[in-house]
Amino acid sequence: RVARGSFVARVCSEIARTTAGVRGERAARAAGRVDERGGRARSATIVRRASASETSPTTTTTMVLPFVEDRYGGVIVDDAMFDAEELLGGDPVAFARALDGSVETWRARGTRGVWLKVALERAAHVPVATSRGFVFHHAEKEYVMLTKWLPEDEASTIPANASHQVGVGAFVLDKETRRVLLVQELRGPAANRDLWKMPTGLLEAGEDVPIAAMREVMEETGIDTEFDTVIGCRHAHVGAFGKSDMFFCVGLVVKDGASREITIQPQEIAKAKWATMEEFLDNPHIEPGSHAWALHALCEKWANDEYAGIRANKLPLGFGRPGEVYTYVAHE
Repeated sequence: RVARGSFVARVCSEIARTTAGVRGERAARAAGRVDERGGRARSATIVRRASASETSPTTTTTMVLPFVEDRYGGVIVDDAMFDAEELLGGDPVAFARALDGSVETWRARGTRGVWLKVALERAAHVPVATSRGFVFHHAEKEYVMLTKWLPEDEASTIPANASHQVGVGAFVLDKETRRVLLVQELRGPAANRDLWKMPTGLLEAGEDVPIAAMREVMEETGIDTEFDTVIGCRHAHVGAFGKSDMFFCVGLVVKDGASREITIQPQEIAKAKWATMEEFLDNPHIEPGSHAWALHALCEKWANDEYAGIRANKLPLGFGRPGEVYTYVAHE
């Protein structure tokens, strides 16, 4: 998952903000009618065709792919910003010529890094780009992102792809009965081991830790909960495909008036039950002194009102930007 404050996240956000506004200008860009001197036309730069006054019988038209400038001296090319069929005829050869002309133009104007986003349906453009020095940065279901560093006298400062995945474990307490919600997983490393554990899962893109914890519990057991606190956090470097892993242990309580009847998610959960605190703590799979042992001990203290955990405050984003973000601070 991409950290929301990261440079890569800001690049993706810049692409998203620009795409909607640029779509309506496709026809003008394709005809070369947008004035590059205008404010937005300069930052959401257009296909640049030489005008009649700029051409001669011995010169050829130079095409620059539509792009936006990032805040670090680089450019972002998103093929969702223009009609590739209209502009290039869906032809990898035409794309190669346009890319060559673009890179030459960007290098001449001092551009540093190039971000090239290629949609799945135009995957034939990928080998064209890699043959010209572009490298893979990251991929999603619908696109691949490639990058190229243009300065030849300094090392690349293009940041690496997201380094972490973020997981959550929900310690769910029923305050009326003092029982704890536990599950056995159907698949994965925790399956087939007679291991009773708290519901766990990974955060989705753009999802906050408290929301993810409540969602996982609802999906896996059908229990409606409320967030109370972050009990603790574990940071490890054992994630899938070489990624690091952040795991938040979260304290949830059953909502007032909510049903305690469990409905398991049959695709992921083999069994679920309400257990005593003693059953939760007496887990032969948890080694004394391990990180899981430490988090389990904090769960018991929180349930007994001996530990408040880490409060999650939703505060304004600030820096002149709209929106709110969760900020995690110790209880006073």
